[in-house]
Amino acid sequence: MQPNPFEGMDHDAVMRMLRERAADVEERARRMSAGFAAAAATASSPGGAVTVTLSPTGALQDISFSAKAAGHKPEALGPLVMSAVAAAQRQASAKLTETLAGTFGDPSTMDFFRRFVPEPEPAAQPARRDPGDGAVLRRRPGGARPPGPPDDGSDGGILR
Repeated sequence: MQPNPFEGMDHDAVMRMLRERAADVEERARRMSAGFAAAAATASSPGGAVTVTLSPTGALQDISFSAKAAGHKPEALGPLVMSAVAAAQRQASAKLTETLAGTFGDPSTMDFFRRFVPEPEPAAQPARRDPGDGAVLRRRPGGARPPGPPDDGSDGGILR
């Protein structure tokens, strides 16, 4: 049986100590709740064609496409969305980790939390992308033209 940690203490002193501890726990919980609420993250893809907002839990809350998205092929939009989501996830994870470190700064508690809120991963290098201006359809490598009618002096485009 554990000894009573309050044995021999004045009743008023015990109550005062318990109230102080309760107030401290309440303040920590309030700061942590505010930090979690502020951990929503908004990020855009390279070039700004896609912007996403994630909740602190990582749920997609909003996605928008700027006019720049029209300059991309449809199959290029998926990777742009994913790059924006990855950037927002890194932001949210960094905000959550910062909130937790500010509330529970001791290393053993942070190690426990890091199992559930991993450190943000470094940003991936942007992949080389097609400029999206249709140049792939207009020119062939080396200037070669497909068989067809004689050259009409245009810019070499195969679509007329």
